[in-house]
Amino acid sequence: MQEKQTKIKGLSINYKIIGGGKTSVVLLHGWGVSSDKYVKTAEEILKGDSDFKFYIPDLPGFRKSDEPEENWNIDDYVEFVKDFVKNVAQRETGFQLVKNIIEGAIQNNGKAFSQNNKKIILLGHSFGGRIAIKYAVKYPEDIERLVLTGAAGIKHPLTEKQQFFFYLSKIGKNIFRVLLLQSLEKYAKKFLYVIVREKDYAGASLRMKEVMKNAIAEDLTPFLGKIHISTLLIWGENDNSTPLADGELMHNMIEGSDFFIIKDTNHSAVYNEAEEFSRIFVEYIRN
Repeated sequence: MQEKQTKIKGLSINYKIIGGGKTSVVLLHGWGVSSDKYVKTAEEILKGDSDFKFYIPDLPGFRKSDEPEENWNIDDYVEFVKDFVKNVAQRETGFQLVKNIIEGAIQNNGKAFSQNNKKIILLGHSFGGRIAIKYAVKYPEDIERLVLTGAAGIKHPLTEKQQFFFYLSKIGKNIFRVLLLQSLEKYAKKFLYVIVREKDYAGASLRMKEVMKNAIAEDLTPFLGKIHISTLLIWGENDNSTPLADGELMHNMIEGSDFFIIKDTNHSAVYNEAEEFSRIFVEYIRN
């Protein structure tokens, strides 16, 4: 495994390269985690098929990468990934570049071959799935296969419990001000976010809170029917963050997609059940 840094859109970006195969896989992580979480998954996949080469960035605002300088939305992340694919995943240097050009020319019957014609497998988990969905619609020419696992993007109304506690958090702000206890306000808010299962929001910086609000405000359902790429969906049976019903809806709306369920696991199936996830991934790509 190699860990490297690059500059994209003026931001310092950390990323990992795992494997040395010909097939590039760009893996987009979920909210609140980073490339670190997916090392085991990549290594398990490589045990089944060494032809892959994983590129896993820490997305802007996560782990070792800079935060965006503005309140990004999903389209901004799509453009970031486009630059990452072009300048990192599709770019080869030295001996590997020469080797790929020769092999490409042979496959192209002697015609000129551009390294940027090399298609990738795009794998998105949770928040990374949001980005992958919109990327697949905007830049389908870059993608050979799309893999979504616990992908976010289906907008749901707030539950009664969430509505109650969000209302309580708003009136609580005024209560704390009246009682001159502003110093306790941030702790009370954090407690409420934890109760309604918004731990990711509670732990985010001010910038990333705005980014998260932009992300969850957009319903990606209308984009699903516009995906015309070979697509694999892998879901945890007990996923409470992006329910199984979301995966089934995506499967029904993405024409020709394949849908696999990993039993007795949750939203973190991609790394908590890395061996089973890898088996499904390798079998699908081979076929």
